[in-house]
Amino acid sequence: MRLTDSDKEYLKAWGYLEQDMKQIEEAMRKTVYKINHKRRISAKKASKLLGREAYLSGLSRSAFHWSASRDIGDSGNTVSFDSSSLFQESGIDLRRKEWL
Repeated sequence: MRLTDSDKEYLKAWGYLEQDMKQIEEAMRKTVYKINHKRRISAKKASKLLGREAYLSGLSRSAFHWSASRDIGDSGNTVSFDSSSLFQESGIDLRRKEWL
């Protein structure tokens, strides 16, 4: 999946910059999506369950903050977004307890 022009307009309206789009698209491919933190699903399925706007909200949050979750309407279920692989590949280990 890739960000559409419409997706980019939503993200820019929320304050994201053009240079942020590359990281959000990378997150779209590498993020692990799960329902209720258990069953793994595809990005396409996550987008369908949440609706495009809520999906983009969760994806963009996790792309810069490791993880996020969004409720699936009033169903009592959630989709979790785990983008930690983006940070591990960059050599950043956010689990360290010491700060430089």
